[in-house]
Amino acid sequence: MSLFLPSHTPSGRMVYILGALCTLFFILSVQAAELDQQETRIKLSTGLLYSNGQGTTFDNPNVSTTSLPLLINLKQGRFSLGLSTAYQSLSSDTFSAEGLGDTTLSVGYDLLENPWLTLNIKQKFATGDSKKGLSTGKNDTSLQLDYFYPLQPNTALFAHIGHKFVGKVRGAAMQDTRYASLGTAYTYMNSANIGLSLDYRESIFKRLEDQAGLSVFLSQPLNKIYSYSLFAGYDSTHTLNSGITLSTQF
Repeated sequence: MSLFLPSHTPSGRMVYILGALCTLFFILSVQAAELDQQETRIKLSTGLLYSNGQGTTFDNPNVSTTSLPLLINLKQGRFSLGLSTAYQSLSSDTFSAEGLGDTTLSVGYDLLENPWLTLNIKQKFATGDSKKGLSTGKNDTSLQLDYFYPLQPNTALFAHIGHKFVGKVRGAAMQDTRYASLGTAYTYMNSANIGLSLDYRESIFKRLEDQAGLSVFLSQPLNKIYSYSLFAGYDSTHTLNSGITLSTQF
């Protein structure tokens, strides 16, 4: 399927793609609501994320990235839909840049409930400027299975495994990748959640190393409307990831 863009400027193209994605998201949301009359839950999230280490959009082992994400997720019965993007600032030993990053649309379906097994299809659209290093300039498609098993009322086991079909850039040594995670979470009486996970991810660039590491997180409601979460991770390539997110659900 081809998508013809009326604007020839990068900024105009981004606005058009984002508008098209929002329209598609609304249409799919309405269709999901018609399929299932259960309560619809919408979650909005933003925050501040930081990464220092191996690059994900260009072939560099030492990149610092600060991003302001925006995510919207809709859950209707067994169906879920998500749309996310971020404004990013990147720097390395050779350059620095900032601007809108890529946009990802995800569609999920719960194959099982309690324990939950969810199939997710994620489509990354290259809305970021590849000349600035904010994107590879190619679209990617990922297939992912998520598993969540409540061991006890306050303890759960979770895992995911996925395969990304990477859009290859001519002249770059790139590859399709696999990734996986396994972790556990514990809920306290005040509804605070803490957890940790073991993570593995292959790099989309052949000359960069595969990443295996540990992540920890803490999440807690601020009130009936808002909640926040903190996370940090470190892996075998000496890449550090950390951030804080603020979410509201209605």
